[in-house]
Amino acid sequence: MARDIDELCYSGPPICFQFDTRAMKRISTLVLPLLIAASLTACKSKQNEAQDAAKDAPASTAQAPAEPGATAPAAPAAPATAAAPGAKFDLQSVPVTDKALPPFPYLATPTGLPEEHMTTTKDVEFDRVFVLAGEELRPVEGKVQKRIFNLYSLKWSALAAHRNYEAALKALGATRVDKVDPRDEQFIQRNGGNESAMLKKMGVDSLDSLEDPEVPGFEQWLIRTPSTNIWLTFSLKNGEVRILTVEEKAMQQQVQALPAAKLSSALKQDGHVALYLNFDTDSQVIRPDSLPAVDEVVKLMQGEPALKLRVEGHTDATGDAAHNRKLSLARAESVVQAITAKNISAQRLTAAGKGPDQPLADNGTEAGKAKNRRVELVRV
Repeated sequence: MARDIDELCYSGPPICFQFDTRAMKRISTLVLPLLIAASLTACKSKQNEAQDAAKDAPASTAQAPAEPGATAPAAPAAPATAAAPGAKFDLQSVPVTDKALPPFPYLATPTGLPEEHMTTTKDVEFDRVFVLAGEELRPVEGKVQKRIFNLYSLKWSALAAHRNYEAALKALGATRVDKVDPRDEQFIQRNGGNESAMLKKMGVDSLDSLEDPEVPGFEQWLIRTPSTNIWLTFSLKNGEVRILTVEEKAMQQQVQALPAAKLSSALKQDGHVALYLNFDTDSQVIRPDSLPAVDEVVKLMQGEPALKLRVEGHTDATGDAAHNRKLSLARAESVVQAITAKNISAQRLTAAGKGPDQPLADNGTEAGKAKNRRVELVRV
């Protein structure tokens, strides 16, 4: 069918120009070329705008397939990877102090506080404590002391306590090294997921939830000396100031392995003998320095093939009794496993956990507690 209307369109957005054929016959042959040229110019302009918009589009916008032979645009450079949270702390980043230090525990009792109001809750020559270094929970070993006093005894506010200790520590050349709040959820998840257990390993037990940024509630300080590192923890809880001091040092070996012959003699005479083995804090892992004592038990059982033993774990009275019984059993089982690993039949050994139930000495003194923390071999 003949059409009276001819359409002229381009392959972009629908822009059309319509011409009446009968009318066109009356238009000058010079005017028609000008109209066609104008329409083509408009099409070209639209195409250029579309191309410019495509160039300005974000990198994430989907791109049309490239024409054959075209060069693909270069991919944007990947951003630099940030340091992983909890990265290992650089001890060398802390300057060594040039101050003359007072004796351990380095911080005196505050002026005006009666000595009896400063309570020492822990004072041992060697233990392991976890400190907050940067964003790392770092185990350190050495001499440990923890002291507590009540803010009311000095009529101090929490802010006054913070500023007093901050000034005193800086005067000793200490550097504050905590870079994350120990109550931070991600920090807790990176370190076992149990806030209470983690704080216990840090020796702070629990912390106040303070909103004042001038009173952080927890501060980890470090004094580096030419010979050792001294970690000092300042924390607040229920109106109390808590100061924990750890002076890093190696343990001085004081317990020697009892020879197999003496073990045998004691078992024949008394029916039992105590071993003083070292374990990781609140753990059943036997420390390497106690393995020679385990080797003497192996020699004993190799020399007496008919001997059967019950290995009993004992603790002091510190902490929850039920937890201590469970821990003492786990330690006894570790000793059994260490012995049977040396080709001693498991049929000759049993494990038992006595916890704090059978003390040998007064749990009110550190010396008594040390005597109560033992593993006993009992002839069966």
